[in-house]
Amino acid sequence: MNLISGRVFLQHAARDFRRTGAIAPSSRTLGYAMTSELGPHSLHPLRVLEVGGGTGSITEVIARRLAAGDRLDVYEIDRTFAALIRRRFRAKRRYQEAGVTIRIYNKPIESIERLPRYDFIVSCLPFTNFNANQVREIFEIYRDLLKPGGACSFYEYILVRRAAGLVRSTLERERVKSVARTVRQFTGRYCYKHNVVLRNLPPAIVYYVRFADGAVLPGSDDDV
Repeated sequence: MNLISGRVFLQHAARDFRRTGAIAPSSRTLGYAMTSELGPHSLHPLRVLEVGGGTGSITEVIARRLAAGDRLDVYEIDRTFAALIRRRFRAKRRYQEAGVTIRIYNKPIESIERLPRYDFIVSCLPFTNFNANQVREIFEIYRDLLKPGGACSFYEYILVRRAAGLVRSTLERERVKSVARTVRQFTGRYCYKHNVVLRNLPPAIVYYVRFADGAVLPGSDDDV
């Protein structure tokens, strides 16, 4: 783990755990699992979106899998993290020399123009820290952004939701349960495989989803 990135992450986690949603930066093993669909047999050029870049640990893994003509857009809402990712890649000229375009946006994903432009989305958002309506809206955004046949990966920490459900606040427990139901509905309908990653702190499960044409997301007004 990059020492500067690690220190910045720990400072942010201590100050605002609700935003970071983790106790340590994502491991490289988790990054490999999140990007396993971006293997050497992928067609190029690719357009990839990472949502919630954090300190750039998974961003680095994504970039390593890209080739000439590929483009990676990273949306990170935290100004410090976004600046850190920019510095991290500005110092690595090999991506520019390889013909890979990397752009960092210090914006929430809700601000993006909803056009089907991406072949793959890597989502690193801590869904347990949101409410169910926000999670459903983010999934809607991903569906709008993916090209036909495109795929999205996201992860959840194993047992973190159960631990969050042990808090004393009834409202907080209900919020966590509602998020869990939303994610289960989503994965139950669109997940085509998953992968458990134990070499991460904490361990995580990675989901890979693909939308069918004309699919309706669970909980929307058109859902029957």
